[in-house]
Amino acid sequence: MNIVLRPQRDLDIKGASLLQQKVVNLLPAPDNSCWVIDLVQVNSVNHFGLTALMAVRRAARQYKCRLYLLNVKQQVRYMLEITELDKEFKIIDSLEEVFDSGIRLLLC
Repeated sequence: MNIVLRPQRDLDIKGASLLQQKVVNLLPAPDNSCWVIDLVQVNSVNHFGLTALMAVRRAARQYKCRLYLLNVKQQVRYMLEITELDKEFKIIDSLEEVFDSGIRLLLC
């Protein structure tokens, strides 16, 4: 199953909660699923957002899903870098890098 999660707001306390709720609704995920978190609408991430991203990463690992971040803006990338979480995520430039067929888009 190919899923694109697209938060519609910054990953603050509310945005982080919405993202985590969407992921919980996806579980249990079939093995070898692919999740992409498209951050095109996200301009900033605080500690709630970083915690949510790590929770999504743990869930992806638990269910053997591939997880990618897409459209990471400079300010968000900076937060990932200073917390050294950029090493924990695979950041991609386009969906074509990971998907060759159907995509399910979930807004959160």
